[in-house]
Amino acid sequence: MEPKYTAAELAKHARQIFNTTPEVVTVALKIAGIENSTVEEAKKAVKNFLSKEVK
Repeated sequence: MEPKYTAAELAKHARQIFNTTPEVVTVALKIAGIENSTVEEAKKAVKNFLSKEVK
């Protein structure tokens, strides 16, 4: 079972894990309703957020 991390912990390491800024990770996880997640779950949420169409 993969360890879970807080959104703040994941955002702190945004550049290393997600290759993006902490702000992007924070917003992506907030929109997804994620407070604690595995790295893989967070990666999916960030990828989904970054692929959304801007209106």
